Amino acid sequence: MSAVGGGGGSQATTTAAAAAPTAKAPHPPPRARPCDTCRLRKTRCVKEGNRTQCVLCAFHGQRCTFLKGPLPRQRRVQTAPHIGPNKLTQRRDSADESTARQRPTASSLVQGEESPGDSTHGVASPSDPRRPGSSPPASNHSDLAAPPDGIPVSPPAILDDTLGLDLTTHAEYVGPTDYRDPILLDLHRPPSALTARAPTAPELARRLDDQTIFIVRADEAVTSEAQRVADLDAIEAAVHPLGRTLVDLYFRIVHPSFPILHKDVFISKHRISHRHFAPSLLAAVYLVALDWQLYDSVLAGSECVPDAASLERLAEQTINRDMRRPKLSIIEAGLLLLQRHRRPGDHGDNNTSSRAFAAQLVAVAQDLGLHLDCSSWSIPSWEMGLRRRLAWAIYMEDRWGAFVHGRPCLIHDDDWDVRPCTDSDFPELASQQELGAAVDMDARIGWDIFCAHIELTCIVTDVLRTFFSLKATRAAGLLDQIGIAGAVDLAQPLVVRLRTWYAALPDALHLRSKQRGKLCANGSLHLAYASMEIAIHRALLRALTPDTSEAVRSRVRSAARSKLQVATELMASLEPEHTAAFWGRAAAHQAAHVGSLGALLWATAETAEEMGWCAARVDELRWALRVRGSAAPFARDALWLLEHDIGGVGVVRATREEPS
Repeated sequence: MSAVGGGGGSQATTTAAAAAPTAKAPHPPPRARPCDTCRLRKTRCVKEGNRTQCVLCAFHGQRCTFLKGPLPRQRRVQTAPHIGPNKLTQRRDSADESTARQRPTASSLVQGEESPGDSTHGVASPSDPRRPGSSPPASNHSDLAAPPDGIPVSPPAILDDTLGLDLTTHAEYVGPTDYRDPILLDLHRPPSALTARAPTAPELARRLDDQTIFIVRADEAVTSEAQRVADLDAIEAAVHPLGRTLVDLYFRIVHPSFPILHKDVFISKHRISHRHFAPSLLAAVYLVALDWQLYDSVLAGSECVPDAASLERLAEQTINRDMRRPKLSIIEAGLLLLQRHRRPGDHGDNNTSSRAFAAQLVAVAQDLGLHLDCSSWSIPSWEMGLRRRLAWAIYMEDRWGAFVHGRPCLIHDDDWDVRPCTDSDFPELASQQELGAAVDMDARIGWDIFCAHIELTCIVTDVLRTFFSLKATRAAGLLDQIGIAGAVDLAQPLVVRLRTWYAALPDALHLRSKQRGKLCANGSLHLAYASMEIAIHRALLRALTPDTSEAVRSRVRSAARSKLQVATELMASLEPEHTAAFWGRAAAHQAAHVGSLGALLWATAETAEEMGWCAARVDELRWALRVRGSAAPFARDALWLLEHDIGGVGVVRATREEPS
């Protein structure tokens, strides 16, 4: 095309260039407009002298292009109430086009390109139907059936530009000491579009901000896609036709107080097809929901309830395969499986209940970059919130696992850079108010419980470091050097922090605050608080020596007896609304710690009167657990731990039952 002089010719040329963005020599844009590369990376586009390339493009040896103008926001598309046969036919005809539109290609991961139809940097606009706060279209149970083999089903558009939730790829964080230096990865030439879209595409680099880069790999390179689909079909067949019912039950009861899933994302995928998940996550959600089957009229009155044992076997088999393609869904599945209450003696080699499996999850979480601050990453804002929730859930699992099992922490605070959770990280708060949904657990209260658990866990970290680390407890260690007086001084600020945390709890989180017709998960929060107070006093009791003065000994033992009394009364005050709510895996061990303190006080008592008092408290605890054990799995497991794993309790019981 020949150049045309004059103002009118310049305008015509600009119009032609906009109409044909693929032209080889687009008209240079105004100087104030950044090139595509700088615009994507959110960096200033700087040019030296009269050079046509900016500094960043010159460094990478690529041309400055100005082909990607600001994209218009998409208007909300009216969807039908459900996808019927005609809609399924239309979906089949446009499967290839929708896949290209809804999911970024491998080449876009390398070049940092945005998918057509995405808003800037992958964040959905407020009017976008993909926005997490919007409700997914309703569907009938018949819609959950998988499409015939060979017919591709497009994932929900809400998954566009996500990092840890793509169905066909998985990403690995490149750490600061990795031999694959991020600067060197930037110098790699992107593969051709044909090669990048091939199933056997090489590793691709995706930069999220100036400091963070991931290697993205195709799932097919490490595991079989056919096996994944077969596993999902087997899991769905095990619960058919109650899959939709179990998902709804899970989000009614478990999700509000343990929000490690993104509700809209999960439901959007489940309404399209059960094949849009990692098999282990789908099995875990179904399995956990079955624990509350009495709270659904369909399940409670059904004669064909899904077999939990078969689902458990499928979950354990599939999570081992899913570990080969780590995604956020693997963390979600692992956390759910770890929360299930099962008596240890009945599952000798069950890896999902072991500390080793929790360590695997921590390693996978670090591979996924969950220990990093993702606030500046080029991912959807809702995925940032999900990552923060998952990161803190892993952190809590690590800290409480270290506490209840007496193990070192796996996550070091020096390598932890995750911002505190805020209300914006939990979109269900707004959606529940907008929809006025009837749930068994209030989302606002559940979110406050989750955040309060995080704050308490941060105090747990300091308690473990101060009184239970090897540096503190070894021979001639810190506690030996400072003696009981120094240990009491160390305990004072921790006790003050615990009391300050407790005093700051809103009224809705107090044990007495429960709503009629709704479950109340506050009990788990108060038991965790009591177990921390008990842990401190157990450490002080161990620090007592024969040389300790009588005044100090009396004060320490009196304070420990007071905490034991409060903890046993707490267990006895739990009502059905409390015991039927969600309790994490650590709850059973936290309750057992109460009995352990009673046994320790009994074993070190100096008078028969004190021995009798301690034995009475242990009996009260055992009774409280017994009468709640049939309805509360954590209470049943805690009773088993007391009877079988704490020898002192058996001695106390025998002493109480001896005839006078």
